[in-house]
Amino acid sequence: MLHAVSTEVDALPSVSSLPAWLVPSVYLNWSSEWLRESIAIATRSREHALPGGPDGPKRGDVVVTVLGEAGVVASVELMGASDGDSWITDELFGPDRPIVWADLFDGADAYIGSSGWLPAEHARAVLDGIANQFHDGPVHTIDPGDCGAGPAASDVHVLRIIGHRAVTGWAMRREERCATCERFVDVHELQAHDDGAVRLGTTTAGGRTLEQVIRDVHLMCGQCHDLMHAHSVSAQRARLRPQCPGCGVRGKTKRIVWGMTFTDDVVSAEPDVVYGGFEVPVPAPEWYCTSCHANFGSTVVASRVLDEQGPAVPQPVTGAIGRLDEDALQSASTVAEMPEGSAADVEPGESARWEPTNGI
Repeated sequence: MLHAVSTEVDALPSVSSLPAWLVPSVYLNWSSEWLRESIAIATRSREHALPGGPDGPKRGDVVVTVLGEAGVVASVELMGASDGDSWITDELFGPDRPIVWADLFDGADAYIGSSGWLPAEHARAVLDGIANQFHDGPVHTIDPGDCGAGPAASDVHVLRIIGHRAVTGWAMRREERCATCERFVDVHELQAHDDGAVRLGTTTAGGRTLEQVIRDVHLMCGQCHDLMHAHSVSAQRARLRPQCPGCGVRGKTKRIVWGMTFTDDVVSAEPDVVYGGFEVPVPAPEWYCTSCHANFGSTVVASRVLDEQGPAVPQPVTGAIGRLDEDALQSASTVAEMPEGSAADVEPGESARWEPTNGI
């Protein structure tokens, strides 16, 4: 007499009930490169690193990749054919539901941060625990951390990346839109922001389940993430100022003030500006980068010169930008009164460029 075979998860036997020869060998791959690995798994990229070497997994073995500090299961892979010194998986199971390593079996904490072969009894427990958590959900939640004081917990960031399809409805791409400014940004540069903590006025999970925490986490660019948290006026002003086109650094530019002279007390009261002097060059740079000393305007990429060796490079500032003192003003007026043909004139074919004044 034949009986119908049920495919329900509850009706399937657990790995622990199978003979030992039916249980595959399990290799624990706990990677410290949690951001790169989580993105590679979420985007199905070949950048995903698998263990290799003579002592590594072989065809038919199972590799469980765990990422983060406390540890979340990012992928379960069946090893397939070799590709040189590395291996290619026949199957990759990247769970879009959170699976916490510590909840897989008693004693799992002993393996935190380590990689290698699991004993047979723990290999069974790991595979059973993954199946149970995928079906029933994790037992505990994870504290996302205070992203206003520092980066969010790596475990929550990993879960948001590998669960991107479940949150947004589409698979993660190499570039995703910032949640606030909606610009496309390399996913490696996106930061995790816990909007639920802001809404609830807490810096912890606040009674939310792990799935709720993940859905409350948004990926956004660094500048937008900074604006989501309390900060000083000077800090916000620095973040909103233009990025230096010479070195690419943001937050290091200062506004150049032209055509004025100030006393020392006024100068010290404005630490975020530099004084170019009384004489205003044309065109006049508006911004000065304290990192690479380039000066540039809001509508100009940068002050550039074309050398004989190749492409244009940012024109360096050769001195300190500051206000003009009385001696410098007197010197400037003397140069202006010199007759034509003197050393002060610009040679034919040469273009005059702005040189910062000596001073502060």
